[in-house]
Amino acid sequence: MVAIGISEFTFGFAFLYEQTRQNWPDLVAVPVLPSLQQEADDAWDAHLPLAADDFYYQFKLSEYLYRPNAKYIEDQTYNDSYYRMGLHKRDNNRQHRRLKLHAQTHPNTFYVAPEMNTIENFNNAFLNQVLTQNSRLIPLQECDDINNASQHYITYQEGVTGWIQHSEGKRHDRSFRGKDLEGLYRGRRGSWRHVDENFSTELFEVTSREIRTLVQEEEREVRFPQVALLQFDPRQHTRRATLNRTSQLLSVFFGLTLLLVGERPPA
Repeated sequence: MVAIGISEFTFGFAFLYEQTRQNWPDLVAVPVLPSLQQEADDAWDAHLPLAADDFYYQFKLSEYLYRPNAKYIEDQTYNDSYYRMGLHKRDNNRQHRRLKLHAQTHPNTFYVAPEMNTIENFNNAFLNQVLTQNSRLIPLQECDDINNASQHYITYQEGVTGWIQHSEGKRHDRSFRGKDLEGLYRGRRGSWRHVDENFSTELFEVTSREIRTLVQEEEREVRFPQVALLQFDPRQHTRRATLNRTSQLLSVFFGLTLLLVGERPPA
């Protein structure tokens, strides 16, 4: 087994950084990060798409397994090396269940993991701006439900779009390699909406309703700092402030990063 030797934060930062620098004609990707308030207003607002669709990413790490005694080679699930991404099993895999809830109404919700097996490969991919091409996106909508405290994994092989969710060992046909990401973005053009106050207000309201629903279903007490995030009226705030608050909620309750992808604004 080989671990790439980076953190989820490092991988996520590198992936998002490359997204914002991609030279796609008439297409732009802008992450909405919880630290948005630290950015200059004009500089950030000027890069927002004119019309966009919302994408949601949870960044994961993967391990590269290649020895004959690796579990899924030994049992002949695979006949060669594969990547294994572990899901967080805390609280009966609560995080996965929350993401599945979010994906019901937000189809562009993905686990994103590297398809690289050494820190050298990661560094070279980042420096040569091909890290996105060497990443794998697993749609949450197509993941199986989990209702136990067992350790579950998603495995995939390099260059193969199919993947398996364990422990059930269920095969799935559809995932996205980073090199296909531009096509995925463009394929959502019919869902693009004008990025205005109505857009930001709707994102906040849908997100806050989801959170209240999941908290009620889990019968959990919400701590004071989390309650404070929900006490927000987007009609009294700017588009920028509302997007920022929505990104905070997504990060705290789902572990997600919001990315707006759409029509490039005028130069």
